[in-house]
Amino acid sequence: MIPTIQSVMFDLDGTLIDSVPVYFRSMEIITETVGLPPVPRSLTSEFMTRGLDALGKMVPAEMQDQKEELIEEMVAVGRSIVRKMFREKVDLFPGVERLFTAITERKIPIAVVSSTEWRYMEGKLYPLERKGLRSALAAIIGIEDAPRRKPAPDPLIACSRRLSVSPCHCIYVGDSHVDIQAGRAAGMITVGVLTGLDDRETLKREKPNMIIESVKDLIPFFVK
Repeated sequence: MIPTIQSVMFDLDGTLIDSVPVYFRSMEIITETVGLPPVPRSLTSEFMTRGLDALGKMVPAEMQDQKEELIEEMVAVGRSIVRKMFREKVDLFPGVERLFTAITERKIPIAVVSSTEWRYMEGKLYPLERKGLRSALAAIIGIEDAPRRKPAPDPLIACSRRLSVSPCHCIYVGDSHVDIQAGRAAGMITVGVLTGLDDRETLKREKPNMIIESVKDLIPFFVK
């Protein structure tokens, strides 16, 4: 256990909740429904980390004259299917409950810092709610809570301010290079997990303080 830690902050998708497969499946449904060709996994990954800007890249050159309406259709289809898919198919990764309990017993605040819009946040937090862990969160930061999204440090700085803690005494845990970039830019201790978007080599290039298989590997650091 590191005695100077003032908060442990987590990304959500691919870190606490096993939602990445649902994203890939939902994108398959969305593109098929609106009449677009299948998109590479790299573009779906970019959508998860960068947001709606990635949707334009999914429209092929020969359909650029319909780009705006296709993007609108994709967003509409996504809204209609994703909430149900998340509620029915997404669960916590193994070890999240034990980890939250161990951190809470140390009286260290836990927070979620996600690039999720607030209108979708409740659906994504449902796995935590179902396990009675939602109340363990001292702060939740969504995309609207900071002027810039990750990889900028703004969301993490916003969270540290909300908790009245120093960024240099915070841990940020995430599954993508964007998370590590944001954490390092904020001056936080960064931990990459291999349960989401990026592999070990991709995370390693961002020089996190630690790379672990999943969040359950953090439990020994907090158990009394």
